[in-house]
Amino acid sequence: MKNDDLRADRDELDDFVPRTPAKRGSNLVMQVAAGVFLGGLALWLVQLAATTLYAKMMLGTFTFGG
Repeated sequence: MKNDDLRADRDELDDFVPRTPAKRGSNLVMQVAAGVFLGGLALWLVQLAATTLYAKMMLGTFTFGG
């Protein structure tokens, strides 16, 4: 037990071929920009609809039915 060699052998790096790093173009930037723009637009439309409904209720011109 005293003379056992328990150290791990080093991996041979001769067969290792590094992968080329993936190219990240402006596609990700455009997707994030489009998401932010569309999210802001959707938020603005929801706010506009809520403000319109609130104004109609305050003016009493909101009718429930025919």
